Amino acid sequence: MTKHRLNEDDATTIMPRVSLPATVEELAAQEREPAAKRSRRPVVIVAAVTAVLTTAATGWALAQPANQPVSPPVALATGGSRGFVEGFGEVSASAEAPSRSLPRSPAARPSAHPSPNGASSGAPVPPGQPLASSALVTGSQRSLRAADRPDRFVRQGGGLASLVSVTAASSGGVRQAATFTVVAGLADRNCFSFVGVDGGYLRHRDWRIRHEQSNGSQLFRADATFCVRPGAVPGAVYLESHNYRGYYVHLRGDELWIDRWRDRDAGFDRECAFAITAPWG
Repeated sequence: MTKHRLNEDDATTIMPRVSLPATVEELAAQEREPAAKRSRRPVVIVAAVTAVLTTAATGWALAQPANQPVSPPVALATGGSRGFVEGFGEVSASAEAPSRSLPRSPAARPSAHPSPNGASSGAPVPPGQPLASSALVTGSQRSLRAADRPDRFVRQGGGLASLVSVTAASSGGVRQAATFTVVAGLADRNCFSFVGVDGGYLRHRDWRIRHEQSNGSQLFRADATFCVRPGAVPGAVYLESHNYRGYYVHLRGDELWIDRWRDRDAGFDRECAFAITAPWG
């Protein structure tokens, strides 16, 4: 008996042999069988084939090794190869994150009902004396003093803003020039704008703090709007530029500029700190 014959007789043969009619007579005999008997043949064949395939699939599954480890999903490379900051473009991943972030919500918001001098007791506060930061409210008159220089106040003059010495002995013109009316921010009513006695506004242009009349432009309104942030110096505030976020009113000697925040620089902290005081004028 040949090898081929042995394979045919092997009980493990997957597909069953289906006998076909050998002669025309046999085929005719099958045709004469009842229709019901003929109709059962395909069903029987399909059932047999399905059973064989099911048995084979089960055997293949059981033959696989058990307890194979499952590979975890591949993590996407997000380890900081690139980053973006506030829509201003790509920055280097090696850039060191600041150790301290300044609050983004104003420390004081405009109020339509200011107290006369910002003092809860109602007692008048002498000109130039410090008030709480909450005393910076719309409709009030205030002076701005360098937090660590008790006699130096922000003053308008010659189209620029600078620090000058103001005392009770100063002339009325000097005292008035160091006094500002606080109004809701021209570009953001949650921030502030500062109006001088002549109707001009403090605004930044070419990075310098200036005192200019409004030209009604959107740029002017944004340049003349400053948002109050809590200061590191007790009782003081920072004034952040509305349209240059991260830039603060900063003293360079007696000159006022807007400069980008420098983290971990105590000297810069002090140079950006201003005390809110009772008005001089």
